[in-house]
Amino acid sequence: MTTAIYEDKVLGTGAARPPLVTRPLLLRFAVTLGASISFYLLLSVVPVYAAAAGAGGNAAGLATGALMFSTVAGELVTARLTARYGYRLTLAAGLILLGAPALALTGPANLTVVMAVCIVRGLGFAVTVVAGGAITASLRSEERRVGKECRSR
Repeated sequence: MTTAIYEDKVLGTGAARPPLVTRPLLLRFAVTLGASISFYLLLSVVPVYAAAAGAGGNAAGLATGALMFSTVAGELVTARLTARYGYRLTLAAGLILLGAPALALTGPANLTVVMAVCIVRGLGFAVTVVAGGAITASLRSEERRVGKECRSR
């Protein structure tokens, strides 16, 4: 891998810039891809499944609304969860909440089960987005962060 030499604007010295993409960041990208696939594959299917449960188009809208409402509510409490349990544990819990409830949809169509799955998956998606974004930001080296010149003064 090549290293770039850059000029430090404050000190005026050349230094080797660390690589932009590191192994931990690649792993984080893989987790993001997997979580996104898990979320978006069922995003359009679950409302159809809910409508097939016998409640018609209203159930489809209710399923989507429950998912979105729980996502917004989950984003509001994720900061407290990460402060208490840390980013990694919170992210792991979010990934489990996002993926595991989908297994309940393999059974017969039941509107109550569909709504519960949507609520839990929405919470998992919220936690995954918030905690995952914070982990991604923390994986950047100090030299690669924006505003480095301002902190050096």
